[in-house]
Amino acid sequence: MTDTSLMKATGAGRFKQAMRSLAGSVNVVALQDPDGNLLGVTATAVCSLSAEPPSVIVCINQSSSLARGLQVGRLFSVSVLSEHQKEISEAFGGRKGVAGRNRFIYGEWHRSEDNVPILHGARACLECRVDDFIDYGTHRAAVGAVTDVHLEEMDDASLIFVNGQYFSVG
Repeated sequence: MTDTSLMKATGAGRFKQAMRSLAGSVNVVALQDPDGNLLGVTATAVCSLSAEPPSVIVCINQSSSLARGLQVGRLFSVSVLSEHQKEISEAFGGRKGVAGRNRFIYGEWHRSEDNVPILHGARACLECRVDDFIDYGTHRAAVGAVTDVHLEEMDDASLIFVNGQYFSVG
């Protein structure tokens, strides 16, 4: 059986079901576009790429306005949510019925020196610059060069999402 026939045999639905069993850290990816609009989404498809140079990969559905904002040279943030920030995740994930700038009423946000949205109370927040991206299938994968790191001193656990449910770890 070839790789193509294997995918046809399993189908996209089964693939999505399998991917739901991958536990992922819950993050908010945010930026301000050139028109001054604040954009942000919840993302679990975020991972470190390299320690030298410090970099991450974020994968965002291309139907999101944020994905279109992830252009080379654009600054963005990745906020790693703590166990007490489930409501923020739901707002930025579209589960609270708010969009655009209205999502930023959830949580305490401020701007960095480079005008990047930073979430107070997140376990960590990375300021990044898009160095490259690839559009593949339904998603845009952006390589973010980390330009600054904000760490909170806290005992809160990380917020994790798996099989459609939130958990805390750490």
